[in-house]
Amino acid sequence: MKSIKHYLLVGLLVQLSSCSTSDDISEAEQTAISKEIQERLNGYPEAFRRHDLQWYQNFWSNERDFVFAGDGLIQTNYDSAITKTYRDGFTNIKDILHFKWSNGHACVLNKNAVSYITNFDWGGIMTSGDTVKAKGSWLYVFKKVNRQWKVVHSAGTHIYY
Repeated sequence: MKSIKHYLLVGLLVQLSSCSTSDDISEAEQTAISKEIQERLNGYPEAFRRHDLQWYQNFWSNERDFVFAGDGLIQTNYDSAITKTYRDGFTNIKDILHFKWSNGHACVLNKNAVSYITNFDWGGIMTSGDTVKAKGSWLYVFKKVNRQWKVVHSAGTHIYY
């Protein structure tokens, strides 16, 4: 199973590394789209602090192509991967100490699709009183749905420290 995940990741990275955008998207449009994606991601930490399940349900796309691959698990069921995971997570998190994105890079595939990869670093206090900190990188594939950017695919891993 590990080798299949490895080949999928390598294939995705090769595809993204050869990222070329359509000639009909100007540099100004690419810049504007990249800013839209960054603004969308900027809402993530605050929604996390507020335990705003509805925000997360709206951030992710609940459609047939949905895939969430995190920490070695591939999930295609939106309700299990998003609604249940975030609801359960919020009941266990008392407070967020920090949440930062860094080194983000957008690859505008077309006017309605963007791949975005970024580093993250967050820490929180659990309801048990334990402090949990994690960092890592995450890949998001955004698709424009009803004039709003939503994540259809994502993949990443938390490194707890």
